[in-house]
Amino acid sequence: MLDLPHETRAMWLHRPTPLEKLWGIWPLSMGLTITKPTYRMASPAVSGYGLVYIDGGVAHFTDSKGRERLLGKNTLFCLIPGVMHQYSHAEAEQPLRMYWIAFNGKQSLQMLHRIGFSEDNPFIAGWDESRLLPIWQSMEQVFASEETTDRLSFVLLLIRWFDELLEQARQRGYEQLPSTDLLLGSIEFMNHHFASGIRIQDVAKHAGMTRSHYTKVFTERMGCSPKAYLQRLRMEKAMQYLKETRFSLAEIALAISYPDAYAFSRAFSQYYGYPPSRIRSTD
Repeated sequence: MLDLPHETRAMWLHRPTPLEKLWGIWPLSMGLTITKPTYRMASPAVSGYGLVYIDGGVAHFTDSKGRERLLGKNTLFCLIPGVMHQYSHAEAEQPLRMYWIAFNGKQSLQMLHRIGFSEDNPFIAGWDESRLLPIWQSMEQVFASEETTDRLSFVLLLIRWFDELLEQARQRGYEQLPSTDLLLGSIEFMNHHFASGIRIQDVAKHAGMTRSHYTKVFTERMGCSPKAYLQRLRMEKAMQYLKETRFSLAEIALAISYPDAYAFSRAFSQYYGYPPSRIRSTD
């Protein structure tokens, strides 16, 4: 455990392999935090998506709409990129003790929503610790081993943990079936077809809405426009191609639905702040 000014923390980092990224979700890091009275955190400080499990003590939680709650033991709250939550130490008989995991992948958001999390409902209390912590401890052992081979142990344990969360959510009536949510269906549509040249009007039609209404609903729910979400999918795939393949810029452009290398390079530079050639020049 590392003793820091605002917390005592154990943390393990993981660099996902190309094999792991073939799956729709993969872990990035995990850890244990025991807070001190001055501890305060904002969700954008966490990379990727995240789940935080309160194992003891009390957290003062402020959601993206400014609503404040005290969260106690056996509560999970989620972290979503671009959605601001703040959480801090609250006075209690026991110190605030939190297990957390950060993850990414195009299925991350759908998985959180399926369990019952959303921007309006960022936390759920009453989880069965006896069923969750053994899986967590197995993940912790794999992370701590610093295994570097191209294996699926990390991903499979994460999926096993989500499976347990989903089972408990189903038993308690929190599960959100994807077929009942047109917005989630449209997100899945973008995740699967972003490289096929789809436009926002195509996605809106898939959701059964006009483009303007769909953009309004999506932005209110997700905290970003559907155009920005679609762009992020394409740029993240482009970055993966640049780092993990020898495809030319023209080939990458066509693979993610840009007409040519010039249009792709301009979009990439606007998104990341530097040209794609910089990635290749560091190889």
